[in-house]
Amino acid sequence: TVVKSYFHHGQLPWREVLISGWGLAGEGMGKISKSRGGGPMAPMAMIEQASADGLRYWAASTSTGKDAVISEEKIQMGSKLATKLWNVARFSQAFIAGKAGMARPDHLTPADHWILARLQSVIRRVTAAFEGYDYAGAKAEIEGFFWGDLADNYIEMAKQRLYDDAHPGHAAACYALRLALLQTVKMLAPLLPFICEAVWRELFAGEEGVASVHRAAWPEVDAGLTDEGAERSGTMLVGVASAVRRYKSEAGLGLATTLERLELATGDAQTAGLLREAQADLMSVTRALAVVVGADLSPNARELPTSGDVRVGLG
Repeated sequence: TVVKSYFHHGQLPWREVLISGWGLAGEGMGKISKSRGGGPMAPMAMIEQASADGLRYWAASTSTGKDAVISEEKIQMGSKLATKLWNVARFSQAFIAGKAGMARPDHLTPADHWILARLQSVIRRVTAAFEGYDYAGAKAEIEGFFWGDLADNYIEMAKQRLYDDAHPGHAAACYALRLALLQTVKMLAPLLPFICEAVWRELFAGEEGVASVHRAAWPEVDAGLTDEGAERSGTMLVGVASAVRRYKSEAGLGLATTLERLELATGDAQTAGLLREAQADLMSVTRALAVVVGADLSPNARELPTSGDVRVGLG
């Protein structure tokens, strides 16, 4: 190809070349190929069963240049990611539809600041990974953000504000959710192009004047939202939420079970102030009817194990 391009057109066909590894059929079975076949089933049958996005997820899970054994489990993980993205988009639609160009609200909660700051860090790392042809690293970054930060934690912290149109933090929750989901869809699009296109057409059609996510501009870091302190604060809030979730799980309680009183104790005045600012976020994610912040837990409080500096108790 290089020789033909040089003699026919007087130029090289590529500036850079990426060489991937083989897709392997299994232990001792060698590589998958058109002539030899191999693998648990034919490619089209696998696509029909698990989706093209699921198959692409498996292909993007191994670092550049390394061989990858075909994994039905990993393909199914890709299908689950696509399904979760669709479900999050359907949930979000009622709160973000028709809000293109929404101005940033003046008052964001600590959870809003956290998810938006985390988003900037993820954009920076995912962009660097793709520019370095590390598609597996990019996938790991954006997948971790989507599952762990956005879907499992932020949405639960914002849910009560989202459902309550009259809540003073409603607009902030809508803004943060919309921006986080929009940028997530853009970053996932090279890896899961079909589900991301479907979400784009449902929620963001016409955004930036383009009809397709694959024509949209790549996300850029917003310096005004970059905040290492907000990221640390968010980690603290997640730690509190995790302690409560662990308690409910061990007690055989559903995660939506209401708690009468959540107590948080810290000797640091700045941390205490932040926890008070985050009361709405913590009440939403823990389903507590009241969140009390003080220097110590009350004598009758049941203290929950936690790895953070904030002591957590149930009154």
